[in-house]
Amino acid sequence: MQDDTSSNVAEFLLQVKAIKLQPDNPFTWASGWKSPIYCDNRIALSHPRIRTYIRQEFVKAIEKYYGRPDMIAAVATGAIAKELWLQKQWDYLLYM
Repeated sequence: MQDDTSSNVAEFLLQVKAIKLQPDNPFTWASGWKSPIYCDNRIALSHPRIRTYIRQEFVKAIEKYYGRPDMIAAVATGAIAKELWLQKQWDYLLYM
């Protein structure tokens, strides 16, 4: 993804309040790590314009670097939604 894509995605996520900053009270991840930033990517699911933009940029990057995939496997709850976005583009079987 290009720098402008990264900036656009960050701006979209900030607009819908998917990014939370708490430098004085860091979030504790399941691993136990502390982080002053949390990004809830699930929030993008309810915003079709953002969801479509992210899908289109994923598709461009995947095709540019790897070609058209035969399949993509999703392993985490958050990744399953993104696999569904990509499956819509390429129409392959889902592997979860």
